[in-house]
Amino acid sequence: MKYWIFGLAGAALLVGCSSYHAIPRSDLQPDREYTDVRVATLDGFEYRFARIAVSPDTLEGFYTVTEERTGSAQEVWYEDVLRRQRIPLVRVVRVELVRKDPVKTGFYGASIAAAGYFLANLAQDNKPKPRTNGNGGKQGITPP
Repeated sequence: MKYWIFGLAGAALLVGCSSYHAIPRSDLQPDREYTDVRVATLDGFEYRFARIAVSPDTLEGFYTVTEERTGSAQEVWYEDVLRRQRIPLVRVVRVELVRKDPVKTGFYGASIAAAGYFLANLAQDNKPKPRTNGNGGKQGITPP
């Protein structure tokens, strides 16, 4: 059996599927925080925030960026820095929560594994078989 099929299925399961659930504008309550959010604005921009905080007139989104730092001895390291983006609520078109969907992920992973297994078996069945000359030896080779 080909073990790469299991690796492919495992990779598909690790990727994960997600779905978006819209939050109605009336449900955006001041002094409440939401995590893993996608925000669309009137300008056509779409932001993906780790979390947002809602105030009466502003939506404040927080996201992480990785910055390269250098020290005095020329050592280099990378640091995750939390950034903030403020958006006036009048500019917000839609706010959606990003939810992980393990059922959909499992379904896709199983489908990929089944398709890989089918293709591997099909490729194995279509390999040309070595021809023999009737006495078990390969054609063109005479037994000693």
